[in-house]
Amino acid sequence: MEQVFRIEGMHCAGCANRVAKALAPLARHVDVTLDPPQAQLQAAAPVPLQAVQAALQKIGDYRASTVG
Repeated sequence: MEQVFRIEGMHCAGCANRVAKALAPLARHVDVTLDPPQAQLQAAAPVPLQAVQAALQKIGDYRASTVG
């Protein structure tokens, strides 16, 4: 299953790398882009927004929201 989350608070490639590493345990594959600022997760089951938010809170001032 593929899900896309909008990520607020990313400003550079370093931010994108930190977000990708934080979200990696939640999915089989994670792709994070700066333009647009989002994370695409490939997982066997839906990843709850709360789980994404919790992972991001551990690494800084990043916020996720659902896309679509």
